[in-house]
Formats: sequence, C-alpha cells, structure tokens
Amino acid sequence: MPDVMTAASSINKAGDFSLTMGAFFGAANFIVSLVLPCVLLCSSGPTIVEPVAFIRDSVSLALVLCYMIFVTWDRFITQWESIVFLIFYGLYVVVVMVSTHWRLRRSLQARSDVREPEVALETTEPSPSPERIGSESCSPFDLKESDLEAAPGEEEDRFEGLDHRSVESLFGQLLCIMELPFTVLRHLTIPAAKWNRNRRLLAAVCPVCAIPVGLLAFGGWDAFHVTWGPLPEWLCLMLIGASLAVIVVLGSAPDIRPCWHTLLLLVSMASTMSWFNLLANECVAVLETFGIQFGISSSILGITVLAWGNSVGDLVADTALARQGKPKMAVAGCFGSPLLSALLGLGIALTSYTTANGPVEGHLSTHNKIAAGFLALSLASSILTFVHFRFACPRWYAYVLLAQYSAFMVASGLVEGLHHS
Repeated sequence: MPDVMTAASSINKAGDFSLTMGAFFGAANFIVSLVLPCVLLCSSGPTIVEPVAFIRDSVSLALVLCYMIFVTWDRFITQWESIVFLIFYGLYVVVVMVSTHWRLRRSLQARSDVREPEVALETTEPSPSPERIGSESCSPFDLKESDLEAAPGEEEDRFEGLDHRSVESLFGQLLCIMELPFTVLRHLTIPAAKWNRNRRLLAAVCPVCAIPVGLLAFGGWDAFHVTWGPLPEWLCLMLIGASLAVIVVLGSAPDIRPCWHTLLLLVSMASTMSWFNLLANECVAVLETFGIQFGISSSILGITVLAWGNSVGDLVADTALARQGKPKMAVAGCFGSPLLSALLGLGIALTSYTTANGPVEGHLSTHNKIAAGFLALSLASSILTFVHFRFACPRWYAYVLLAQYSAFMVASGLVEGLHHS
C-alpha cells in the first residue's frame, strides 16, 4: 500500500516520473537482492519452494520489467499503455486463483487415491478426509461471532498504543510519549473493528474527525477554501459528520454490535486510505525539497530513501516467516511484493494521470537504467539457481545476491558522484 500511494503522489502531485521509477526499481532490487538472501540465511538448510508458484511469480516480475522498459522506450507513456498494467494484474490474479484451485484439487485427488482401509477404531478421532472438507465440522465459516470476540473485561478496553504499562525501559517510554499524539489521532479518525461502550463513543467521534484528514489528503489546503453556496465546503462536511455522529449514538447500544457495523468498517477503510495518501504526499514533498536543497537527483532518492522506507516492512515480515519455518511463503512475498507495487502502483498512478492530462513523459534516467539492469540480473540468476538445484536453493546463494546488491549501490553512488562533478 505505501508503494501505491507514493507512486500516485509522486506522479499526480509532484509530476516526478524519475522518483516513481526509482522507487520501484530500488524497492524491487532491495527485496529481490537483500530481503530474499535474508530469507535464505534464516533457513537452516536449502530453501525449498513450490516450483509452479516460484516460476509463476518470478517470470511475471521479469515480464513486467520488460514491459516497463518497452513503454518507456519512446519516452512517453499513453493511457492504454498505463491500463495494460492493470490488465496484467487482473490476469495475474486469475492465474494465481486457477493454479491454486488446480493444485488443491490435485492434492485432494491424491489423498482419495491413497485412502486408508475402511477399518477404523471407535475410540480414534479420524483426521479430516476429502469428504469432510467443507462439511459442518471442519468449515471455518461456521464459527459463531461470539466465538471470535474476546471475553468481557479482557482485551476489549485496551487501546493499542495507549497502554504503556508493559514498557519498562526509559527509551521505550520516551518513544511511547512521542508516538502518543499520532496514536490519539489514529483512534479518533479510524473506527475500530471491535465494539463496546468505549469503542461506540469513538465511532461517534470518527465521522467528524476523519473529514479534515480526507480533505487534506485529497484536496490539500486548497480544499478548505472551496465554498458550497454561502458556506465553506469543510463546514458543510463537518455538519454532515456531526449528523452521522448523532445517528451512531442514537442508533446503537453500548454492548450490542449494530447491524450497520459493516458500513462503519467501510468508513474505517476510507479513513485509512486517507491517512496513507496524506503521509505519501508529505513524504514525496519532503524528498523533493531535500533533493532540491542539496542537489540530489530524484532517481537516487527514489532508489534509496523512498525504496528503503517502502520495503522495510517486507524485510521484517518475510524474515519472520522464514524463522517460523515458512520459507515458501516468504520467498513468494519477495517476488509478489514488487509485482504488486509495479502493476497496481504504476497502473493506478499512470492511468489516473494520463486520463486527466494526456501522455506522461516517461524517460528513464541513468540511475533507473542501472537499477533495471541489476534487477534483471538478480531475477535471471535467481530463476537459474532455483531451477538448477530443483527448487531447493542453497544458503550460499544468499551471498551472491548480497554481492549483487552491494555492486548496485556502489554503481548508483558512482553515477551520482559523476553527475555532480
């Protein structure tokens, strides 16, 4: 999600295509050449992956890279070339669903072929067989809502980020104090999924507090100067939010989840998107100012600062999965994350821009060309290595990828130095 928002902000707000492409190429190199070796090193032995899923994800990312080079070859990206990114994403989702369904069906068929003899002990609880999958006893959708809710008095009244009793160190307490204003804003503008007496009051406040965030995120400060007749737009929206707050209070009970709670969750999602967009706009603005002030190109800022900021979550999540003994999921994330960033991030940002303003100038800078070359090298070497070792990648290949990423950073730094000189 941060990749999508920063791409939309850098193209639609700042008009900086080099920053957008630098962020994608930098993040893709960071994940494929740095996060992936960390995943390999977290495994005690060779990292075994699913052959079909690995080939599907890695080849798809390579095809997207080739298409990005193709559309920027003539230095302009049209509306239809932008829409192809979204079409490619839709096709990828269909391929994933079909391949997953086919794999599960084949697994169920294999289980039915090797079914145990029909001599069962009365005292033994049989494991779920193919006939029982989807039945009443083993369906996860048959869990009642009351089974999923916490017991009263346990975790319901604890607000995440506001309860610091478990933090003992002085440094941790200082961080909690610095985080406190942002945590309060988050609770005031994003309705919670849980429902109790305290959450109900916050849900009533959220429609009023979330409106300024949405105006800043999608309209900037200029949105506060727009008028609806004799009244400013922001005041009219605040009155609507106050009316919704009254409806929330009068139309709900403190300890009973209302029937319209799903609509409140949609408001929560919209408010979260507003926060993402607002933070992405500010991040891009800070990077643009930093680059102008110190004479640093947008490409190198996208390759380093923006890419690292967007990808640190992948580093934490994928290495955690590898430590938990789930290397297949971690490796899939290393290729799926940059694929999502390219197809959705660039697709949405470029399509919205070209629809409103026509073709966008899509020239690749020298930094971006170097990043694209190293990404192609990492993808090719990874595909060949995994295939050669029958999809059981050895640990020593992690050091090869780390060396490639180090060479990429050195080359980018040298090009930036030559640019200044």
